[in-house]
Formats: sequence, structure tokens, C-alpha cells
Amino acid sequence: MKTNLIRAWLCWAVLLAASAGFADEWFAPFKRVSDYKPKGPTHCFRQFNIDWSWISLRPDQLPEFLSEADPVALAEFCRRTHVDGTVVMAVPHHGYCTHETRVGTKFPGMKGDWFGRTIEELHKRKIAAFGYVTLNWNWKFIRENLGRDFIHGKPDADGVCTSKCTICLNAPGYLELVEAYTSEVLENYPVDGMRWDILKTAEGCLCDGCKKFYRETYGEELTSWDRTEPERVYDFYLATTSRIVTRLRALCKRIKPSVEIWQNSIQSYHPNHLDLSRQMDIAYNEYGDPFRLLFIRGVADKLAAINGLMNKAPTEPPVPLDRREWRTCLALGGRCYSYYGHKQTSQKTLLPGETMLAWHREQLAPFYKMVSQIEPWLQDTVPVSHVGIVFSEATRFRFPKYDRTPYINAMEPIAIAGLQRNAPVEFVNALDLDTPQKQLSRLKPLILPLTSGLLPSEIASLRKYVEQGGCLLVAGDALRHDPRGKEMNDFALAPEMGVSFRQIATAPTDATTTGRLPGDSPIPACKLRSFVAVEPQRGDTLLSLKHKEKSWPLLHVSRLGSGRIAYLASVDSAELVQAVMDALAGPPPIAVTPGGSHQAVLTSQPAKRQWVLHLISDGDYSVELNRRHVPATRIVGRYPKEGWQCQATQTATGLRLTVSGFARDRLLVLK
Repeated sequence: MKTNLIRAWLCWAVLLAASAGFADEWFAPFKRVSDYKPKGPTHCFRQFNIDWSWISLRPDQLPEFLSEADPVALAEFCRRTHVDGTVVMAVPHHGYCTHETRVGTKFPGMKGDWFGRTIEELHKRKIAAFGYVTLNWNWKFIRENLGRDFIHGKPDADGVCTSKCTICLNAPGYLELVEAYTSEVLENYPVDGMRWDILKTAEGCLCDGCKKFYRETYGEELTSWDRTEPERVYDFYLATTSRIVTRLRALCKRIKPSVEIWQNSIQSYHPNHLDLSRQMDIAYNEYGDPFRLLFIRGVADKLAAINGLMNKAPTEPPVPLDRREWRTCLALGGRCYSYYGHKQTSQKTLLPGETMLAWHREQLAPFYKMVSQIEPWLQDTVPVSHVGIVFSEATRFRFPKYDRTPYINAMEPIAIAGLQRNAPVEFVNALDLDTPQKQLSRLKPLILPLTSGLLPSEIASLRKYVEQGGCLLVAGDALRHDPRGKEMNDFALAPEMGVSFRQIATAPTDATTTGRLPGDSPIPACKLRSFVAVEPQRGDTLLSLKHKEKSWPLLHVSRLGSGRIAYLASVDSAELVQAVMDALAGPPPIAVTPGGSHQAVLTSQPAKRQWVLHLISDGDYSVELNRRHVPATRIVGRYPKEGWQCQATQTATGLRLTVSGFARDRLLVLK
């Protein structure tokens, strides 16, 4: 009887509290997590990360770590810097947790739920909070499992683990541990995004986890690694990291699909399969490099890319802010991401020292304030491009150790030349060749610099693109390897190209280039190291490489349907590739006068049916818009409103914009 009375009283108390509004307060944390609408990194243009994974490395320093960390102070620091999104580390490399955990161990010096309180303070200031969990460098896990066959490397005499210590990501139970950390963060906290770091594993591991996964993958037992077949080692490495990405994505999307996710190590600098970027919600570029930014955005087929812009190697004092490079990356779809490391951070407070505070006040905060003002013209924009580069991750399989560096090196000069001429190229993943929304017809030409490994359906899409009026430029020995990197006897499109492969040859040092380019464009002086010797079958040889009595086709063009395929026998000369590309493409969307040091980037905002011209360079110059690509007729907005002048004049080919004055960070909005 007494028990029933107690139960009745408790029910009455809960109902009374609910009617008074107290229940909302009691259950707010649970409602906030389930109902909270995250603002992902795609929508945050001013991101920052206090990277404290590299402080308090010795185990005896851990009791001091976070001992004086104040969530209010950190959130205020971000607010004063005009940050709109920041990483909050739940499980940094130390392997201890900053959040309430059942599966891990909290930092011994931490007071309360630092992770949760920090998110709360950030949200009060309208700053997005992104959860972070380390993948490979969990130093606590390494120390606790030293001597096990899935731990490779060892700490130094002081117990300090570094990048030399590697966990096999197939270690029994380890992925489950990372998944448990991730679940705790997503289920219990209103995070705006989820990020993992250090997606790498050990090569040639023979732990029980590797044997189990090897059996599941290949249907046979792993007893040793046959060094006569090194490809199997690299294949298994890629299979292991791909498994991690797939499982973590599935977990997150099952818990809360609206939370954007990304991995730091799916980028051009890492060996992981780049097509894994398709499973992420935003692309990631480690450093402020416009070429790599364009590249990973195209490969991932993402509107935005997190673009690291500060301290490639953290230094004291910090490197000056490169405003021109930052503005270029913003215009190209980057989201500012700045960070600093252990030399600038207090292990007790997690706040920067005076040197870094000065850098924030004098450089980063003013720049981020400007970005906050121009965000309406950064949202949902894409660079206006008229030339495309077709990328296929399978190209890497033709190179030793699957190293894609030679492939990157073939594409980079083409992209950089385009940026220097204010005509950014667009990277098109081969996976998207038959995607209707890509509208490849707007890109002429599509360039394949060494690109190989295309599937029959992708080859068919290229053929269709040309037949319907496109222009394809095949360069070097592209289209001559299958999807596994095996060399083929001839080009995959040999009949359509009008040439047959014979051999890769060394170019004579005194060879000369003769002939003409389309439109009688001038032929640049160039020295070639090697070239692909081909035999013409049909079409026209426009350029030839001559030496004494011998002659080899250097540029050959064949018609196919309403379009044409051009073949360039070498990618050694960026100047030659650029000249051929210009001759095939025709006038670019914009031209800047005087050229050289002056730079501008044109972007499109399709939803608003307008263009945004980012005037990267200061000073006086003019920009010609080509009506074929940009049918704009008038200026409808400008930034900043004062301190400079602009005049628009109609021309026979489009619109000329003449700007003067020395206001910085100028842009024009056009209709």
C-alpha cells in the first residue's frame, strides 16, 4: 500500500512539474540531442580548431591536462575571432575522453563534462561544434597493448607515443571501440558534425583481426605476406581503411542522418582510396592549396571543401596570413579552416599564448569578420569553368605501390596554369561521366592526362560526349591500362582517336616541333623528355616531333559524330598542354587586363541566377566577361560599398568591367 502511494506521489510530482514547465528543463538534454538541427561544416565558412592533440604527451603530465580549461573562455575566444564552427575533441590522440563515457576513461585532471559544457557555450554564441574522435593514434590504447601483434612501434623511454606508433585497424575489438566512442558522442550531445582523424593502418600485419578480415575478403587463410606479390599488401590496406569508413558512416547515418561527417585522411596527400570521399558529406583539403582544393572537390563531387589555411607545420611565431590565397580558396568553394598545434597551446587551459593571441587579433579575426560579411555571395556557388579534367582513381594502380603522385604531377600544371589565367578547371570523377546533372557539354575540352582504368560504361560515356559535340583531349599514355592497372595493347578508344599505340620513346634532345595548332595559335617552345610513338590510322596530324629524317605525330585530331578527339603524345611540357588546351577550348569565360599578377575568380549562384566576380587582386585593372559563358548585362551588388570604383561597358563579345581604387576583398554581383 505504501509503495503504491509513493508511486502515485511521484507521478503527481512529474505531472505538476510538467505543467509548471520544469519537465522541459529536466529533460532538455535529451530533447536537445534528438531534436537539435545541426549546422554542418558545409554551412560554416569560418572554422577553427584548437588542436591540442600534441600537448601533455608524457603520461605523468595528464593530471594537469584540462585542469583549468574553461568552456566559457574557449567559446569567448572563438566568438572574438568571428569563428562560426569549431572542432571539440571528444577523444584526442591521448586516448582519454573529454565527454561522459562508459567505454573509455575521462582525462584525470578534467572537471565535469567538459565536452558537453563547451558545446553548450559555443551554441549560446551561435558557433557550431564538431565532434572529433582519433582513429589510429590512440596513445592510451597503444601503451596498454604494448607487445601485442597489432601494435607496431613503441613509445620512447618517457612513455611518449608519436606518429611512429601505429595500431592495426583490424585489431580485435578496436573498430568496435571507435564505434562506441562515436555512438556516445552522437547519441548524447547535440554536435553539428562528426570528424575522425588519422585514417591509416599497418602494412603487412598478421594479427588475428587481419587474418579474420583477410579470410572474409579473399576466402583464403593468411599465413604470411608474399613479397613477390606486393599488390596484395596494398589491396588489403585499402580494403581495411575502406571498411572503417563504410562502417563509421553507416553508424552515424543510423543514429542521426542530418549530422555531416568527414575524414581528415581522405585527400590527395594520403594513400586511402579517394573515391571514399563520396561517402562523406564534405570534402577535405589539408592545406591552403587552390589546386588541391579544386581537385578534391571534383573527385568527391561536393559543393564545399574544408580547406586548411594556417600552419602547414605549426611554428612560433605563426606564419603570416596569405590573404590572396585565402580569398582564392574561398571563391573556389573552400571553407576556411585554421588551426595551430602544441607549441601555441596551454596544456591546462587549452588557450593560446600571447603570440598566437596577437596573430588572432591582428590577422585572423579581421579576415573572418570580412568573410562573415561576404557569406551571402559564397553560399551555394560554383566556379565558372569551361575546361574539365577527367580523374579516375584506378589510374594509380598502374604505378608502383599504387602511388598516385605521377598522376597528380601530370594534372597539377594544367590546373595551376588555368588558375593563373583566371580560368579554373573543373575536375570530373569518372564515376560521374554518365550523370545527367553534370552536363558535360559545357566543358570543352575534357582532358585525360594519363587517366586510365576506366570501365566500359565510362568509356562509352566519353564516346557519347564526343559524338554529341564534345571535344576530348587524350594526353600521354592515357586510356592504356585496365581498371587493375594492367597494360593494354592499345588505347581504349584507339579506333575513335585515329591512332594506334606503338611504344613509349625517349625524345631526342635536339628534336623540333613542327605543324600548326587549331586556329593557328602559336606553338610554344618546349623540351620533351619522352613521348608516345603512335601510328596514324585516320584524321589529321597537326603537330609532329621531328628529328633528322624521322617524324612522329605529336598532336593528332579525329572527328567523331559532331565532335572531335585530340591526342597529344606527351605531358612533359605544361606550356604545350596549355597551348593545345587553349586552341581547342576557345576564349575563356573571363580575361583580365593587364594579365600576369592580376587575378579574379568568377563563380555562379544558380539558385539566385546571378554571378559573383571575386576581384582577388587590389588596384586598377579590367575584366572582360565572355557572353558565351557569362550572359551578364549589369551590376546588381558590390562589396565593399565604398573606397573603390567600377564601370561596366557593353562590348561585342560581352561585358567589360573596369575597377580602380585600393579597397581590399572586392567583389561584384552580376545579373
